[in-house]
Amino acid sequence: MTTVDQIKDRWPLSAMLARLNITVPTRGKFRSPFRADNTPSCEIWKEAIKDRSTGESYDSIRCFAEAKGMSNPEAIKHLAAELPGATTTVARALKREPKRELVLPPLHWNHRDAEKLAALRGIGIEGIHLAGAVLGTLRFGKVGGFDCWLLMDKSQKLAEARRMDGKPFPAAGTLSERKSHTLKGSMKSWPLGVAPPKVTVPPGMPCVGVEGGPDYLALCDILFHSKVEFVPFAMMGSSSAICANALPFFRGRKVIILGHPDEAGAQSAKRWDEQLMQAGAKPTARQLEGGDLNDLVKVHGAQAVAEGLKL
Repeated sequence: MTTVDQIKDRWPLSAMLARLNITVPTRGKFRSPFRADNTPSCEIWKEAIKDRSTGESYDSIRCFAEAKGMSNPEAIKHLAAELPGATTTVARALKREPKRELVLPPLHWNHRDAEKLAALRGIGIEGIHLAGAVLGTLRFGKVGGFDCWLLMDKSQKLAEARRMDGKPFPAAGTLSERKSHTLKGSMKSWPLGVAPPKVTVPPGMPCVGVEGGPDYLALCDILFHSKVEFVPFAMMGSSSAICANALPFFRGRKVIILGHPDEAGAQSAKRWDEQLMQAGAKPTARQLEGGDLNDLVKVHGAQAVAEGLKL
């Protein structure tokens, strides 16, 4: 029996969920505990949570990894250390763990698509240009046959797509209708933007974090108009903890978290604030009022929002 098998034997899905204080029904569909999920799209299937919207499957080890902000190998190493008298080495278990590879479509960047996206989201073209041409975190391409805008960074750990016409992706196979599509191989717990492809982030530069792709674009627009330089980043789901591998980046930095104006937003901002504090950062969690950041920029303009938030 391998170490992975021993872990799963010690921690069946029901026991792991109880350990993580995650409550889900044993029958029927429910909202994902690991990402923003407005329409219930998950169900229990063969000792795993099956997300019919993204196609992702979460066994007990993956549940532990997502809840703790770890990679699967890190979770295996942690859980293996708890096994009484484990005979298989952790190194062998890690060798057996398949590597997560991000699958990306052909991508491009051009000003015409940038202008379309700016109009779609109600964001200044300067912010779109900053994300795409300066930071390199925004690209365009086809996903599922649709023209899309995609966010990613050079970590190659996460990529998320949304349609250029603003419509949701239709249900297909096991995937239900959804506003955004997380590409295969993505790690939802990765803070997108901390590794921008085109620039080197200076040590000590402060960071500002938001939730979701549209708010990330709005934050880039704010950065363009701000008197203060900062690193914009985004968590792509309110349920995810920040990946443990990313936490060292924040050590010693001032970090502002701008949470969504609802209970889920407040809870996620608090969770990320606590994680960052333990990692040696200097975090401050704020809750937005009057709408999410994209809404505020669309209504008031990036410069006014930047001044209001004192960014």
